[in-house]
Amino acid sequence: MRWLCAALLLLTPPLPTLPNSAEVELRLQPDGSLSVVEAIDVGARTTRTIPLRTPAGGDRDQVYTLRDLSLEGSGSAERRDDAVTLSLNPGTSIVRYTVDGAVRDAGDRLEVTWTLEGWDTARTLVRASFAAPRIAIGVRCSGCAAAQNDQTGLTRFSGQRLGPGQTLDIAVDLPPGTVPANARVQPARTLAGAFVLTAPVAWAWIAFGLLLLAGAVSLLLIRRDREPLPAGFTAEPFATPDGVLPGHIALLRNENPAVVTAVDLAIRGYLGADAAPTHPPDDRLTAFERRVLAGEDPTAALAADAIRRGWLRPPGRARRAGIRITCYGLFLTIVLALTVGYAQLGVILTLAGQALTFGARFLPTLTRRGRTLERRLRDPAGLPAGERFVPYALALGRPAPDTAFALGEFLVALQDRRRTPAP
Repeated sequence: MRWLCAALLLLTPPLPTLPNSAEVELRLQPDGSLSVVEAIDVGARTTRTIPLRTPAGGDRDQVYTLRDLSLEGSGSAERRDDAVTLSLNPGTSIVRYTVDGAVRDAGDRLEVTWTLEGWDTARTLVRASFAAPRIAIGVRCSGCAAAQNDQTGLTRFSGQRLGPGQTLDIAVDLPPGTVPANARVQPARTLAGAFVLTAPVAWAWIAFGLLLLAGAVSLLLIRRDREPLPAGFTAEPFATPDGVLPGHIALLRNENPAVVTAVDLAIRGYLGADAAPTHPPDDRLTAFERRVLAGEDPTAALAADAIRRGWLRPPGRARRAGIRITCYGLFLTIVLALTVGYAQLGVILTLAGQALTFGARFLPTLTRRGRTLERRLRDPAGLPAGERFVPYALALGRPAPDTAFALGEFLVALQDRRRTPAP
């Protein structure tokens, strides 16, 4: 009932009784919005800017929303993103508006804050009253001569002889649960504020940590897949996988693919040490086999073929991706720091790129498909005998004893032939 009586009084604010003075009524609504009515007398044209962002400490700002603005009298109002500017002509005017975002949850209490005055001309006297659904338990006012609760339950403020631009910064404490808290706190629009930890940034850091952990576990699992076979392992009988040439096996096992490919081509009749080959080059030869026939290094062509088959990773791809992501993160950090804030999102992206660049150093050369193939060819049992399988035995590091001497003679003869200039 006491609050209702006070609310009725607020509907008809008293007019100023002194020149260049103001009477202000503030009413906190049950939904947490703050209704404000200001009756102002000015002797000359005067202007006031109402800020909608005020420092809240810790490089943060409290953000207000001003709505339902109306002006009775001679003057004008201009809205901007972070402020509202009022201009009044001489005489008495009444300004009405509603503020959202003035109620902050301070844990053991609710805190209602708002700033009055700030006109560019002096004020002789300013009086204000504040009404809420429950009586205030604390009152503070910067710039006021007096601030207290009266016997009716209203909170009263007064300021005298205010200079141009001087403000009354009021704060009223209410019991918890009086109205819903609706204060909005955002990073300040400064360089330091751009790096403030906010809820979205905190979630991004958590996601980054989980992603980093998943990447580290995945890398460990991939590298474990390269460990020697356990004791007692019995390999399957050797069988040539479709499309796998001895040179491929040598490359996957870090052997010399040129020698293995030369032996394979000689056995298949494309290359001879002393005599002319029995088969001319045809379309059944791969690019790296043609390079061996031409006496060139086939490693690059062989690696390209293995990459095309999905056995090897393209060299440096993960590292280049990490560097690119790092550059994107640095650019995003600068852009966010100079615009909307949340610059830590760019920092997180930068660190993700650096983590990928660093982790690429430990990434195995073989892909999952390549590791599967390498495991099938590791320490094979039952390697068939016969000339056709000599290149595979050589690639697997297990040349048959009866072919070792002949293989050595072939390689020496082939080397001598390549050293002899053509007539």
